[in-house]
Amino acid sequence: MDKNNNLVWIEKSRKVVKDFRIFKACEVTSSAPDGKESTFVQLDSPDWVNIVCIVKNENGEDSFLMVRQFRHGSGSITMEFPAGLVDKGEAPENAAKRELLEETGYSAEKFILIGEANPDPAFMNNTSYTYFAVNPVKSKAQSLDEDELIDVKIIPVKEFESRMGTGEFINAITIVAYTWYKKIVF
Repeated sequence: MDKNNNLVWIEKSRKVVKDFRIFKACEVTSSAPDGKESTFVQLDSPDWVNIVCIVKNENGEDSFLMVRQFRHGSGSITMEFPAGLVDKGEAPENAAKRELLEETGYSAEKFILIGEANPDPAFMNNTSYTYFAVNPVKSKAQSLDEDELIDVKIIPVKEFESRMGTGEFINAITIVAYTWYKKIVF
């Protein structure tokens, strides 16, 4: 018998309260091992991808290829790694290739999965996958979604490290992606 069975709640029912296009708000009724039932809120969201790219800036420094955009949730402009939703039926690696190309116009020789995490398991059911793009090259112009306004920026790694968690460098998923990147850097 699994010693953690005393922690597992069993889902009994699920009701979609509202479909917001990028996620569904659900009420989920579950029962605890002792039989107690409760209803919880869950955001049913597609998986996400983040893409870490190293390019050289005009001074030859290792730099991150980043995107700068307005975020409606915080009402602020943020500096982030290229990222986006995984479409239904799409493999995360293919989503990473698509998002990098759409948001920045860059493609890469290879994409390596360097980490995955659940953004907030308290109420979200999705996974955020972080890929490292090997040998990125500018291959075409941006091809943004209708509601996207994105500036592509080349930010020296040292600048990112010094500014991380401040000003425009506050996106938590980007900070997690950077943590995965640091695990592969020798």
